[in-house]
Amino acid sequence: MKSFFFPPRNLRDELLDLDEAPYEEVRDSLQDVATVNRYLSGYRVLLHHVKPFLKAHKSDHPFTLLDAATGSADQPIALVKLARRLRVPIHITAIDINAKMLKFAREEIALFPEIRLVQCDILALPFREAGFDLAVNSLSLHHFSWQKAVMILRAIYKAGRLGVVVNDLHRSRIAHAAIFLLTRIFTRNRLTRFDAPVSVMNAFTPEEFRQLAQEAEMDPFEIHRHFPYRIALVGRKDGQ
Repeated sequence: MKSFFFPPRNLRDELLDLDEAPYEEVRDSLQDVATVNRYLSGYRVLLHHVKPFLKAHKSDHPFTLLDAATGSADQPIALVKLARRLRVPIHITAIDINAKMLKFAREEIALFPEIRLVQCDILALPFREAGFDLAVNSLSLHHFSWQKAVMILRAIYKAGRLGVVVNDLHRSRIAHAAIFLLTRIFTRNRLTRFDAPVSVMNAFTPEEFRQLAQEAEMDPFEIHRHFPYRIALVGRKDGQ
């Protein structure tokens, strides 16, 4: 029964990752992703686990945060809005390797000077160790092979002085069927219709996340499951 609901992972390329589509189609797909995040807990999970770090920040200096593989920068925007509500100064460095995504992100962050965009490879971060208070990664780890996922976790864990928060999908046949139907109803974008179901089947299970964290030498860490079919991996340092 377990293998039926959580089938073996079969990593497939997503169309956005292939970077072959025109910018207009990429922009429309990224808007679809933001809509999914808004209504299916994509933001809520990240904000829930980052909020304690922000509330514990007592310095007048901005809380510094690395968002690795930012996409359209919708997650950093949600984080800035949270920090503003909490009256916590924040500075986010959002990185991505894809120029089309960063082009759209620049349009989206026009009203959010707290966010700086940097084009670079998540597998070769150009930052010093513990260079940020916190490092986060949202909805991108499932794009990578097991070995690369371990490398990414190790890198962002080193980058965050206080720790790391990873927000991602949970592989499941039920989640796959649900997102397949939803994307047929609510969008005509071919990238979204292909990538969303593929993302679910590319994702890791909670137990696989546990193994990834152990191989990345994160200690201590916690795995949290959230509705609907979301996973958060939280690693803390220095008694946080």
